[in-house]
Amino acid sequence: MTAPAETPSDLADLYAFVSSVLADPPDEAAVERLTSEAFPRDASPQALDNGFRLLERWQSSVDDPTETADRLRKVHTRLFVGPRPRMQIHESWYADDFLGEPLSAVKSTYRDLGVEPSDGLREEPDHAAVELAALEMLARDGADGYRQAFLSVHGWWLPDLAVDLREMSDDTFYEAIGWLLEGLLEADGYLLGVDLDDLAPGYDDGPTVSGST
Repeated sequence: MTAPAETPSDLADLYAFVSSVLADPPDEAAVERLTSEAFPRDASPQALDNGFRLLERWQSSVDDPTETADRLRKVHTRLFVGPRPRMQIHESWYADDFLGEPLSAVKSTYRDLGVEPSDGLREEPDHAAVELAALEMLARDGADGYRQAFLSVHGWWLPDLAVDLREMSDDTFYEAIGWLLEGLLEADGYLLGVDLDDLAPGYDDGPTVSGST
């Protein structure tokens, strides 16, 4: 998790980390592990470096891992669970069709690309944690063409999610996650030749795979 995003393996580790903390807050063991991490210096792109610097600031604020884990649980509930969560981190919510066509479309994309969402994730298939876990799997498998296809259809909302995480969180840890997600997407988009800022929702044709997988 500490490496900058320079290889598919690095990307996979970052996708896995961001996915995991969006699905569930770090528990006491995870907090202890994170407080001993040595994060990269001068990571590229700048958003990744911003995220790692914020995580270092968060590290310095941790006195008691148990208390920190309890606080992060409350933050996670307030942001993502509710009642009345501040955010709905679903592709379909960002498409103004909550649990509608975009949810069906991402299910179809998983089938088309041979992606089997992790049994450990309880969320709907269009939840950010599930989509990022799918990108982790594709990056770890070296399936660049499939990852490009997935991002081209379903990556349009993730940069907005990254911004919202930074702006709507009142916690340094999840603000850092917003920066890491932005930097991860920028790095992966550059490697794959996908400009996520130019994408828009559109599900009629499904994913188109180009290049090697």
